[in-house]
Amino acid sequence: MKLKYISKVAFTTGLIGLLSACDLTDLDINQSPNSPTVASAKLLLPTAEFAAINAVTAVNDNAMGFAGLLSSADNFDLSNQSYNGTWNSFYRNMSNVQAIINSSAGSPHYLGVAQILKAYATGNFVDTFGDVPYSEAWQGNAETAITTPKFDKDSEIYESLIKLCDEAVVNLSKATADPLAASADFMYGGSAAKWIKFAKSVKIRLLLNSRKGRATGNADLNAAIAAGGYITAPADDFVFNYSTASSPEGRHPWFQSAYLADNGFAYPAHQLMEEMIFNKDPRLDFYFYRQTATILDPNNPTDRGTIPFGGTYLVLKPAFLAKWTTVFGAAPTAADKSYIAGFFGRDRGDNTGVPQDGALRTAPGTYPAGGLFGGKNVTPRALTGGRGSGNGIWPLVTSNNMKFYQIESILDGGGTGDAKAIFEAAIREHIARVAALGAKVDAANAVAPTAAAINEYVASMLKLYDAAPSNAAKLNVVLKQLWFCSWGQGMEIWNAMRRTGFPSTINNPIIKPPRQYALRLPYTSQEGSLNPNATSKLTEVIFDRDPVFWDKVKLKWEF
Repeated sequence: MKLKYISKVAFTTGLIGLLSACDLTDLDINQSPNSPTVASAKLLLPTAEFAAINAVTAVNDNAMGFAGLLSSADNFDLSNQSYNGTWNSFYRNMSNVQAIINSSAGSPHYLGVAQILKAYATGNFVDTFGDVPYSEAWQGNAETAITTPKFDKDSEIYESLIKLCDEAVVNLSKATADPLAASADFMYGGSAAKWIKFAKSVKIRLLLNSRKGRATGNADLNAAIAAGGYITAPADDFVFNYSTASSPEGRHPWFQSAYLADNGFAYPAHQLMEEMIFNKDPRLDFYFYRQTATILDPNNPTDRGTIPFGGTYLVLKPAFLAKWTTVFGAAPTAADKSYIAGFFGRDRGDNTGVPQDGALRTAPGTYPAGGLFGGKNVTPRALTGGRGSGNGIWPLVTSNNMKFYQIESILDGGGTGDAKAIFEAAIREHIARVAALGAKVDAANAVAPTAAAINEYVASMLKLYDAAPSNAAKLNVVLKQLWFCSWGQGMEIWNAMRRTGFPSTINNPIIKPPRQYALRLPYTSQEGSLNPNATSKLTEVIFDRDPVFWDKVKLKWEF
């Protein structure tokens, strides 16, 4: 059985849902919903920011599944019913963003923020679906209402969004009597300068994704990077911070799924955990919380029905135990095996039934879920009693992402710069980010990685980079590291895999899926029933055959 590149799916929307689109738009604050006042723009800004974040994180877990980081719903049996909620929520919630844009007489800073939120969220939406309603969208309340908007070409929408980023920078740079109110802007606290950096970062993200689908793609990307002004430091990251509040619920969705119930969170992929163990990755204990130290007995009928399918249970897997001996210089002790038993996930493509294993399954740790630290200093316990804080993060667009964008432009797009030095900086920065969140959310238990451990890990990654014989091979190494960094950031790695075909070292599924790799998401049945312009999309576009415009790789299973 052979694979070019492939992945999985986890069906969770991950919506923040703290404010719905109707909370403010139903208020009597506008004479016309298409011409809001400056005051209403301030009121709408929080819901506009939530709308964009919700739109981008809606398919995060699914994208992580496509990339082989999560093992859930991994038979790729997607249908036109799979994403009705995702589609409908996008257009409903983003109406608040459009309402601010329609306020041409309002503050240019509010307009600029709304423009960049639209560019970011809509670009992500195009990355998932391809052609979508855009030029005629959000006009149901217009003087000449459009209730069945046409579908614009994905490539044409991208061109509009790239220009929208530039327009946002212009507006955010203008002097204004109505600057952003810090109280209304929970992302950047009213800092126009940070929004400008975000706008330039989103433009680079759009140019990176589309570089092989545009005639001047690489040149435009390299020019945007050379111009600077984008996010380069964690202080400017576009990151959503969750709270510890339980009423109203403000904790991370992963935390809610894993810590407030019988661990309903998807299975982490065995490959991810195994490679992090053997790579001595300093982020391992921050990513995962081990609930158990008990080794299941395959001779016990009850245990046998719970053990992961196909001989993949790490603590009883001969190949894993042999590699442990090679890497650590001795066979695993009884204590080591108790530690290994806590890494309870699934192999890619394991779509067998789900037993009552919630108290055994590896849970998300401190990063990014705001859960518990899972190091050897912690005695594993089942997640009962509401332990943990939940004040994790969604990493959306970060300085770490920008470094990976720059490396790709150098190795595969003719850009300039020291790719190796940037690669090292990206690794170190991400380790620091992960450890810092762990210290914040589980200060009693989190143990910071030592400088020696970090240096050893970084040196091992740079050794792989140096040994790679070509720029393409080096990019494969770099994007494998992006894969490790994408725990909680699924769209980045799913886009990278479709854009480049890397990393090429993700395991085959253990069970052959009935469908090919997800090159996009299937169009939705509800849109088809309401909008006649969607009919051809449902009948003619196949999610595992027809890629979005910028995907020139077209990943495909090979068995």
